[in-house]
Amino acid sequence: MEISSVIINQLLQMFFIMMFGFVLVKINFLDMNGSQQLANIVTKFVIPIVMLISFQQDFEANQLQLLWSAMIGALAITLSRIAIAHTLLRNRSKIDRYAVVFSNTAFMGIPIVLPLLGYEGIFYLSMYIVTSAIFQFTYGIWMLSEGKQPITIKSILTNPASIGAFIGFTLYITRIPLPGVLYNSLDTIGSLSSPLGMMLLGGYLARSNIKDIFLVKSNYLTVAVRLIIAPLVALGLLWLLPISHPSVLLVLAIANCTPTAVNTALFSQLYGGDYEYGARIIILASFFSIVTMPLMISLATYLL
Repeated sequence: MEISSVIINQLLQMFFIMMFGFVLVKINFLDMNGSQQLANIVTKFVIPIVMLISFQQDFEANQLQLLWSAMIGALAITLSRIAIAHTLLRNRSKIDRYAVVFSNTAFMGIPIVLPLLGYEGIFYLSMYIVTSAIFQFTYGIWMLSEGKQPITIKSILTNPASIGAFIGFTLYITRIPLPGVLYNSLDTIGSLSSPLGMMLLGGYLARSNIKDIFLVKSNYLTVAVRLIIAPLVALGLLWLLPISHPSVLLVLAIANCTPTAVNTALFSQLYGGDYEYGARIIILASFFSIVTMPLMISLATYLL
């Protein structure tokens, strides 16, 4: 399946699930308290389960080295985005900066990587997802809360994403597979992450002015930095890094150009911020990613 077809298919799925959440709010079935509870369930329970499940792979020594390469690439991309956000958007809101740094990698990345590279590619992609999640639960929360939730060693080691990743990696290193029934159960719970996130996004959209998505010119600067400038800078870094394995490079390139993370709105609701504005940025970035993602992935395959 062509990459552009996969992207369009995923965006259509996002749209329909969002509309379900939109309708639930419009008919007054899902109120703010319900949205808050769903947001807490996703961030504190579902996401760490996704982290744990991502490491349920057969142990191979050579894959472990490639896994570290994927982590180095993920760190380089994330740190470059933080630098870009605080340089180009230093006079913009914390929501704009968060939207530039973090991406919707799981929902948009997995359906593209899976048909291209199979589960080996998903294994490498999991390192990017884990790295991003840990940064979201530490740096991201610190930024959105304006320092009220400080970054400490404890917050790095004991946030939900880190706990899930550490347990998953320990099971991977010790070669202890989860029992089939438990794995399937956790996998089913983990699969709720994207649908629940889209439902919440639809609810946020229902509470905001839809015209503000496309008619506010300032929105486009954040989206342009997120979809064009940040991915181009990251591609340059990947070209410079000592990563040569083509599958790892392709996975990082795909993760690099996915649109803004749903957590931009979800975390804003939990930790302070204009979550309605975050929802508008997510939708606008997702819309334009139909064009930018195929272009960035094609450029990456040429350069890397």
